Parts: sequence; C-alpha cells; structure tokens
Amino acid sequence: MSPPQDRRQVPRYTVAVEVTLDSEHNFYTGLTQDLSQGGLFVATPTLCPIGARVQVRMTLPTSREPIEALTEVRWLRTRDVPGGGGKAGVGLMFLQMSPQAQQAVKDFLAKRESLFFDLD
Repeated sequence: MSPPQDRRQVPRYTVAVEVTLDSEHNFYTGLTQDLSQGGLFVATPTLCPIGARVQVRMTLPTSREPIEALTEVRWLRTRDVPGGGGKAGVGLMFLQMSPQAQQAVKDFLAKRESLFFDLD
C-alpha cells in the first residue's frame, strides 16, 4: 500500500531520529524519515501489520525528555525503493500523546523546513 499523500492534512518534515516501537507482541527499532504533527514514518526492516497499535518512544534533538505516543500503522513500504525513493518501513498516525509531547513536536517542527510546498 502506498502512502496516502493526497490525504495529508499537515506538512511533513525530514527528521532522522532513533525510535523504539512496542506492539502487543514485538519490540522494534528504527529511524524516522519524516515527522509531522499527525504522525511519522519509521524506516525499519521489520514491519507491523496495518491497523496495529504501536507505542513509539523517541527523543527529539530539541527536547531532553523522550516523547511517547500511541500510534496506529496506517501504511507500509514493504521494501526499499531504489534511487533514493525511501527505505522499507511503516507510516504511523498519532492516536494519543501528552500535551507536553504534542507541544515538543510542534516546537521542533516550527524550526524546520517542510518537505512539500504549496504552489498556489
């Protein structure tokens, strides 16, 4: 399943941060490729199924405290795409996050340049 780029409601930002993922049955690690206020993409060779609930933990460069969030797997990239098209991994949507974690993500992203630009 390809990423639902036409349904994105918030801009994405390139971010490379180590992430730990805990699902009901497994523990994963990965590296973010992008982040938004709505979710993130984690490059990882071990994929969770679509719809799985995953607890995410990461530390942003601008934050001393780790950010934790409950997420849901919304899409998968099942293999690396040649030519810089992206690594295998999971697209995660934030479901639950503390107000402090939401603010930390918002503050961090405010200092970054979006991946997409509105041409209108």
